[in-house]
Amino acid sequence: MRILMAGVLFFLLMVGMGVQAQEVGPADALWEIYKQGDFEGVVLQGKAMLITDNETAQVNLAVGRSLVHLDKFDEAFPYLKRAAELDPQKNWVYAWAQVYLGISHFKTGQEKRAGQAWILARDCNATRNATRSAENNLNYLGLSEFFEQWKSFESEHFKFRFSGRLQDFNRVDFARSHDQAYGIITKWFGGGPDQKIRFLLWSSQEEADEAGMPTMGFSRPEEYLTHAVLGQTVGHEMTHIISRHAMKPTVISGLINEGVAVHMDLTGRDQMQRAINLMAEAKVKPLKVSIPALWLDWSLLPDLYSYPVAGAFVGMLVENGGKEKFLEFFVDQSFGHAQEVYGSDLQTWIDDFEKELYQ
Repeated sequence: MRILMAGVLFFLLMVGMGVQAQEVGPADALWEIYKQGDFEGVVLQGKAMLITDNETAQVNLAVGRSLVHLDKFDEAFPYLKRAAELDPQKNWVYAWAQVYLGISHFKTGQEKRAGQAWILARDCNATRNATRSAENNLNYLGLSEFFEQWKSFESEHFKFRFSGRLQDFNRVDFARSHDQAYGIITKWFGGGPDQKIRFLLWSSQEEADEAGMPTMGFSRPEEYLTHAVLGQTVGHEMTHIISRHAMKPTVISGLINEGVAVHMDLTGRDQMQRAINLMAEAKVKPLKVSIPALWLDWSLLPDLYSYPVAGAFVGMLVENGGKEKFLEFFVDQSFGHAQEVYGSDLQTWIDDFEKELYQ
């Protein structure tokens, strides 16, 4: 239904960029370099400081966090563990060390240990951002105590977590249908992700609300992660992840990115007729928004209307211009790039599309 643009772990790393106020000490210069994003510089100088007996919890934390930002997770472990050891009162250094230990464990395939680290960070409640980071990772990745009754099931292309509240639910059939859809969609895009998709299925939005989660469903392609509620289309959310990894788009627009997910939801619905019907049935008529305007500002129409409109528009582009030209355009989803790829035909197609849509 929606794509959350920033991956959960990446987002939480950026939350962690803010540095707690500190007393004057040997780590001050490191935090200034850290805030500038020079993680290699932090590691180089921090290691030198540790060698010369300037070891503090903060220096170890700065080095460990920087190594995580550099995706050097195994190398980060001893520094983060030492930072936690040197903060026995479990203040902010301890909390952030556990947050980053959790990220490192998760990125190296140790999910249970990741969850344990994030619980430690959450429960010490040392700083609001660290606590929030830990809680979000636990919830988004299905590792908090809330998920203890959930069932795990792994298929060829997915790592499923199923709510324990799902009634009369066939996990095997659900997994089979999603693996089949995965095959269809990856064939259409000519490729897909290099990891299995982590798929959490909720029994209802009410259950998700209990856990403090956002409206279902959504995907985080960078983390190969999908959250969905029972009854959603089989193809929509996985299309976000497959298309992102197959095509690696550099410019993304709501109209095209959501439109292709609707187009590939595998329901076979006539999205144009669906959009026309929804607009006709609306008690308060939606605005007649032009396609170029919606392209530039995805928020101009409510989701109820914008999604079928986008799906119908993408379907029109594929039908009129062909799949190969659409995929050529898809890597840069801007209106300007569409004009380059489709030429003068684009405006003609838009005029015809709007005429039919707003009949």
